[in-house]
Amino acid sequence: MKKLIEISKRFFGQDLPTELVLFNIITIVGCAGGVVTVPFNIVNGLSGILTAVIAVAVVMDVICIYMANCRNRLKDSMIAVCFVVAIGLFPVMFFVTGGINSGMVCWFSMGIVFIFMLLDGMDFVFMLLTDIAIIIGCYVVSYYHPEYVIDLDSKQSVFFDTIQSLLVSSLAIGAIVKFQKSVYVKLYKQASINNDDLLEKTLQAKKAEKMAQSATEAKSNFLANMSHEIRTPINTIMGMDEMILRETSEKVVEEYALDIKTASQNLLSLINDILDITKIESGKMGIVMGEYAFMSMMHDVLNNITLRAKEKNLEIRLNISSDIPCNMVGDDIRIKQILTNIITNAVKYTQDGYISIAAYSTKAEDGFVDLTFEISDTGIGIKQEDIKRMFDSFERLEVNRNRNIEGAGLGMTITQNLLKMMGSTLRVQSVYGEGSTFSFTIRQEIMDPEPIGDFEQKLKQITSNYEYSTSFEAPNAKFLVVDDNTMNRKVFVALLKDSKVQITEAASGDECLRLIREEHFDMIFLDHMMPGMDGVETFRAMATLEGNKCLGTPVIALTANAIAGAKERYLTTGFHGFLSKPIVPAQLEKMIRDFLPEHLLEYHEPDAKDEARKNRSKKIELPDIEGIDWDYALLHFPDSNMVYQTAVDYYDSIEYERDQILSYYDGIETGESLEDYRIKVHSVKSMSNTIGAVGLGGLAKLCEFAARDGDIERIKILTPVLLEELDNMKARMDVLASETEKPMLEDIDDLFAMLEMLKMSIRAHDTESSDNTMKQIMTFSYEEGIQQKLDSLNMHIINLEDDEALEAIDELQK
Repeated sequence: MKKLIEISKRFFGQDLPTELVLFNIITIVGCAGGVVTVPFNIVNGLSGILTAVIAVAVVMDVICIYMANCRNRLKDSMIAVCFVVAIGLFPVMFFVTGGINSGMVCWFSMGIVFIFMLLDGMDFVFMLLTDIAIIIGCYVVSYYHPEYVIDLDSKQSVFFDTIQSLLVSSLAIGAIVKFQKSVYVKLYKQASINNDDLLEKTLQAKKAEKMAQSATEAKSNFLANMSHEIRTPINTIMGMDEMILRETSEKVVEEYALDIKTASQNLLSLINDILDITKIESGKMGIVMGEYAFMSMMHDVLNNITLRAKEKNLEIRLNISSDIPCNMVGDDIRIKQILTNIITNAVKYTQDGYISIAAYSTKAEDGFVDLTFEISDTGIGIKQEDIKRMFDSFERLEVNRNRNIEGAGLGMTITQNLLKMMGSTLRVQSVYGEGSTFSFTIRQEIMDPEPIGDFEQKLKQITSNYEYSTSFEAPNAKFLVVDDNTMNRKVFVALLKDSKVQITEAASGDECLRLIREEHFDMIFLDHMMPGMDGVETFRAMATLEGNKCLGTPVIALTANAIAGAKERYLTTGFHGFLSKPIVPAQLEKMIRDFLPEHLLEYHEPDAKDEARKNRSKKIELPDIEGIDWDYALLHFPDSNMVYQTAVDYYDSIEYERDQILSYYDGIETGESLEDYRIKVHSVKSMSNTIGAVGLGGLAKLCEFAARDGDIERIKILTPVLLEELDNMKARMDVLASETEKPMLEDIDDLFAMLEMLKMSIRAHDTESSDNTMKQIMTFSYEEGIQQKLDSLNMHIINLEDDEALEAIDELQK
């Protein structure tokens, strides 16, 4: 038995090639059938020719089995068996065993099966066609010439020949099918095992991926938290160091303080870079599109690097094309970051010579422009093989040579990633030892196609805004400012505080019409975007208003949408002038001097500005708040004190504005509140931009555009983000809130008395008295339920909502 098993493995083992096993099955079964048939034929006295043919087939099979298994000649053996047996011997057997009246049908069928199982390619095609032709030929000849066929001697011989042919061919085919089934089962089991292994490996890979993501997220969170935690003491160090620099008179102490200032600035820059790279890696860094002024953006960039360049006696060469559009849509914050990174690097690695900053634009598709920046330097240059390494995180080139230059090697990585988000890339050309040129092109949407003109002249004008102070007084002039946004009105009043102009405020078009029937005003500043009757409708109603005491009074349009052609449209409507928000102080002053009658103006003496500058030197230190660019805010205010107060007003109004947006958003499906929603987010955009929260302002702008276009789906996507960002901004601005704990009001009757006084002031339309009474009420703290109602009442008073305020007072007095 053991020997038999070994022989079986030798010819039919699982590890043998499939083709060899099939060959062995066919030939060994055929050989065994022949061996049994030969003595049967002799005993039964069958044809000697048939016996000889079968014997030859058996010998041929044995030889081929040996050659295939022992001499590795499988292919030759397969062809030999098919050719000799199927083509050579089977036709002879057909004619000497009775032709169609014998078992040759089985043998012919087995021959075709042999060819299908053993051969491939052209060998298969040739042998199959040949065998089919021979079979057909045999049957045709036997049909037309039956005399060529040697019949078997007896019926018994026919019976035994047929049954032996059937059994041998059936066993051969059955063995083949059995083997094929075993191969299939084996492959199926192996596939199942492989599938299980693959599934297990997939799960392991997903688990590893999840662990890697968790590790990356943990690293990013750690770096982000670490960056925030470190920035707090750094800001404290920088603030205290600034106080030392202001107050010390000792030269040595001043030098130490300057060293501290430089080191802390470098450290803060590193921390900011780490925070940015973690945001990029975690996918939280995004591009926030919004309208921006090219001149303002470039002013901020140059402000950041000019001082550093002067410290190293480097010349800054500007080559800014005069045909660049004034206003575009893009992420100016990220563009400034990109330019600052590149230019700062140029200053770092340039010891003498110059830094060249060039910008030009080319028209793209309708409404868009390709804006290209090129920054060149005469620095140390970069080796060609090092250019690709520049964009690897924490990679610094030629460390030994540049060991005295600060930096973590993140600036170019951040720059390249930001450009990729904008659909661009950074191009680098450099000659080692001579200098480098960095350039990139970004596509921006044009908002105001008017060209910027002479860049350097415009830059001087913007810079002069920082030195602005009111150059006149007009104590006898009366202005009316109409704007539904309380903070905007406060900003307007604050800007003209030094001019001593008498300013009356109105929160709506209807209120404006009521006031101009009661009193004459020398100038009216009218906001366009207001709920109910907007600015243009109010202006047209003024022309036909019976009892209007302001006929002929200059009316100036105010709007935050300084889009192309806006000025012309307002002037065509009949407005005397146009001011974009946030209001630039110098432009406001020019507008007043152009339209206010000369007899109402009283100009300062030439040295009056010196005192104003002196007062401004004692400015409030603005705290570092993520998402607010104080430099941008200072473009629209004469000093930081006014910026601070405006930011506090903005902080106080965030919750109210958020609730208003949410209420309009909830009813937006019906379309009834779509216009109110658009006006409210427009207002938030204007307020945010005024204090330098340009990212939030840009988000509100996207919501406004979606409402303008009636795109409800986009509103549904953007509004939750806007509401969340308002909440985040409120939390970040908590630093502006007073930390002084308010005393609890002991006698509730005092509250009722103050509420009665407030009610009388409201009914008398005495706004100043209402504000003062409300401030007195809010100096105390109350139980939670009462406090919430008082907070709501305070917002009604701030927004001049008299009817709502009276209802709130009645509710409190119940």
